[in-house]
Amino acid sequence: MGSPEPLAGPPSTGRRSPSETEATLSEFINCKNIIKTLIAANLKKLRIQCSYLNTGDPAGTDWVPAECDVSIRTGWFWHKSQSPKNITQLLEIYYHSVGRNCLLLLNVPPNTTGLIPDSDVERLREFRTAIDTIFSTNLAEGCSVRASSSRGGRNNGGFAPENVLDKDHLWTYWAPDGREERDGYYWIEISSGGSSLKFNVIRVQEAIGLGQRIKRYEIHVDGEKIANGTTIGYKRLHRLKRGVVGGRNVMIRVLESRSVPLISSFGLHYDPYYWHSK
Repeated sequence: MGSPEPLAGPPSTGRRSPSETEATLSEFINCKNIIKTLIAANLKKLRIQCSYLNTGDPAGTDWVPAECDVSIRTGWFWHKSQSPKNITQLLEIYYHSVGRNCLLLLNVPPNTTGLIPDSDVERLREFRTAIDTIFSTNLAEGCSVRASSSRGGRNNGGFAPENVLDKDHLWTYWAPDGREERDGYYWIEISSGGSSLKFNVIRVQEAIGLGQRIKRYEIHVDGEKIANGTTIGYKRLHRLKRGVVGGRNVMIRVLESRSVPLISSFGLHYDPYYWHSK
């Protein structure tokens, strides 16, 4: 075998000529500008996507349930210097997540022993107790119910307004017959008959298995509007800003919907943890 041919040119000194350095610097600047342009374009696209995801699309082809991820503590991980959020804070999170048609994912971090701290376990028990205290009693139970209409008639169709007060929050519901489109809006009213109902939370649920339909609604107590909204979905909770309200007649007016609205459940509740000062 012959000896290998020597490399062409002088051995490298590790240095670049001025012309090579200038060319490399020019390429770097061009590359940097391209990267900046791409980042700016992607950030703009990301902002658009975030805005889209935060507002939803009524004409969208896919349904994605919103998920609210939050920690029971200030941070996502356990720190000795931190304590779990108090009941007022946790209920505020509940009303702004579950109460707005979202899923709540509550993070409870383990401590350095790999266990959930006793203080966090106790706070979870208190949180569960608070939710049960507020929502285990529906003050609207036993009230009479009437509506603008019922599909199939009051007794024949199985879609009577009384369905909103039963225990099934998914598959029994009130369905109007659709004539209200000529009158302007659909409505359903709960009446106590005699004594005044006192509550500070209103719960409304759609028959979500058949789609999210309601786009705009109002809630009136004895003829006075006390709440309004757009999306209801599986569950909408109105914790009334004015505090406890008293009245005999509570009406939901559906002003706009994608199709005939289907309301599966309605509730009036008292939240003793909610202190409102005017």
